[in-house]
Amino acid sequence: MLCGKTIALMLAGLLFAAAGEAATVKVRMRFDPLAQSGADSEGRVLLFAPKPLQPGSSHSHFDSSVFPNALMEPSISRDLPFGEVDLTTSAMRDYGWPQGNLDARIQYSDAAGTGFNDPTLGAQRKAAIEAAAGFWAAILGSSVAVNVDVSFGDQRCEDDGATLAAAGPVFVFSDFGAGDPGVWHAGPLAEAISGENLSLEDDSNPDAADIRVTFNNQIDEACLGPDTGYYYGLDGNAPPGQASFVTVALHEIGHGLGFTGLVNLQNGSLFRGLPDVHSTLTFDTKKKLHWDEMTRRERIDSAVRAGQVSFDGDLTTQAADSFVRGSFVVQVKRPKSLRGIYLAGGASFGPELSEKGLRAKLALVNDGSDKPTFACQPILNTNAVAGKIAVIDRGDCFFVEKVKNAQDAGAVGVIIIHNEPGPPPGLGGSDPSIDIPSVRVTKKDGKRIKKELRK
Repeated sequence: MLCGKTIALMLAGLLFAAAGEAATVKVRMRFDPLAQSGADSEGRVLLFAPKPLQPGSSHSHFDSSVFPNALMEPSISRDLPFGEVDLTTSAMRDYGWPQGNLDARIQYSDAAGTGFNDPTLGAQRKAAIEAAAGFWAAILGSSVAVNVDVSFGDQRCEDDGATLAAAGPVFVFSDFGAGDPGVWHAGPLAEAISGENLSLEDDSNPDAADIRVTFNNQIDEACLGPDTGYYYGLDGNAPPGQASFVTVALHEIGHGLGFTGLVNLQNGSLFRGLPDVHSTLTFDTKKKLHWDEMTRRERIDSAVRAGQVSFDGDLTTQAADSFVRGSFVVQVKRPKSLRGIYLAGGASFGPELSEKGLRAKLALVNDGSDKPTFACQPILNTNAVAGKIAVIDRGDCFFVEKVKNAQDAGAVGVIIIHNEPGPPPGLGGSDPSIDIPSVRVTKKDGKRIKKELRK
């Protein structure tokens, strides 16, 4: 019996030693000006095609891996240049929008004392939406006025995020004597091309809304937490935790002007049997087909093919050559089995990585919960994490919470592993107390890194 007890204790000691000795993975997190993110091998800008499908966001946005951030990404980042419409201008030209100027008329449909007519915020809201409409009016040409109906209403706002606003064209037209035949065009675009007010009903309502935008009234009720809300300033300096209303308005009006697809993404069908302009410019790099050339089944599959669906507009691709520049990367030095350069998405909080970057070893976090690598609780293995770059899985809490927990444990940087296929998006959020850099890597690359760390 004594011999048996001695063997058991020795085995326990060996197991403990094995669990405590994680494999050494040495990396360099940095910005690489030559590594392009957000475009395919031909330079076409990627479209947002996450898996699982995200109705309302999939297909009708540039991909969230585009760097620097673009206006028509699904998440409006705080670091967008104020009033910048970047690649979206070229996309509008590819749809067929003429150059010049247009008359953008804002129509307020809120009840008295609410929304844009709120006695406290109403004046600021109106000034901001008028500014956003003015940006678009200065770069697109049309002889027909564009009427934009705006209001506030209840929309989704939960712990994991919120819908800031929703928008789209009120009318779409095909075969209107101009433009591509047999193709749907957003109402304002069709009217700009034809020079006619196509939305008139019996010539009785020349001011019928062409675009409808609804903003989430819960945002200003701090539904995302203390000190959150819309920022209505016209200087572009949105404080941490707030969303620039002008930038959100620019984005939503862009959808109404034509940056939107009409394909039913659940069943792959075309709207009333015809393609729309956006879908004719949606190119699947795996199938080598545009969406209007595909079957319904092929469109269903393509809609969740992250990193393999691109916007095939000539002017947008030309503009992307100078706009889409550089990427954050994780360069693995050791071990040989992992050696290489992995694309990463940057963060809107904390210090930004330079070309020199940060060199350190990696450590997989453990917060003691049933999901120990999520870092949603204070990290327990501080001895392993201190002085290293913490590796954390995405999920269950905000990115800033994960990074702050790693920082409190002594980490010098953070790598967050994406939980969906496709290119690594950036990390959104705001916390001025975070002073370590963080990035996100792909699900596939993260899986390899974690496997090595667990050896």
